[in-house]
Amino acid sequence: MDYHQLAVYSNSWIINYIYFVSDKIRNKVIDQTRFEERCIKKVARYLSAGDTNISNKRYIANMIRKEAHDYVSWCKKEAYELLADLTFEDEEGNVTEYEPPDMLGNVEAEVIAKEMTDLLGKDGRRKLIMEAWSYGNTNDLLISGALGRTLGGNKESHRKFIQRFRKECREQLSAII
Repeated sequence: MDYHQLAVYSNSWIINYIYFVSDKIRNKVIDQTRFEERCIKKVARYLSAGDTNISNKRYIANMIRKEAHDYVSWCKKEAYELLADLTFEDEEGNVTEYEPPDMLGNVEAEVIAKEMTDLLGKDGRRKLIMEAWSYGNTNDLLISGALGRTLGGNKESHRKFIQRFRKECREQLSAII
């Protein structure tokens, strides 16, 4: 921060007016802090031009309001798209609107998966296998390699244990359902 920007901060009415105008345009702009920085630099340049410029309160206020108008205009020119405007057309010509994924809809499935992991994964090795399965990894060779690195032991014995554990899980789930 240079000397002239300190002059802006040392005059509380200037910085308070910048924040006041910034609050008025907060729903129209993307980044209020960027607007505030631009105002502070512009006013600092004006104050550095002459020592008597600090007494021109009306001119400084007008300068801040003009900067707000220019910044709001600039923000309106930035490219954006509404989700409602996003559509997809399939091979048959059917148009489908984009729907964002429902983040709360997966909570129940995650809770069930967590409870299933806790129910079937009784020890550390079983829990690690269940976690790998819950992430979508069903490759016994990869899981056994990870178990061998994590817990030690032979990869082949871990692979055979995974196969037995899978059969055991199926039997327990079929008894529950």
